[in-house]
Amino acid sequence: MGAVVIYATIILNNVIGVIEYKGELFKDNQECITYLQTYNDHINKTLKEHLDKKEKGSTVLYIGCSDRSKFVQEGTGA
Repeated sequence: MGAVVIYATIILNNVIGVIEYKGELFKDNQECITYLQTYNDHINKTLKEHLDKKEKGSTVLYIGCSDRSKFVQEGTGA
């Protein structure tokens, strides 16, 4: 398993998207989940601030942890 990241699934204009939370990289899923539980309020606050600026009107559906390699990076064509 590679680096684990926190991500959020959002919906905006009936389109579902996934964004990576730019906070930490974790060595495994359990470390990420522990961080999510410990810093839940901070993560939700900063995510809301980001979405209010960049994705106005979006709704967070889920916040979780996953291996970074499972996400397609914008601009890579992957």
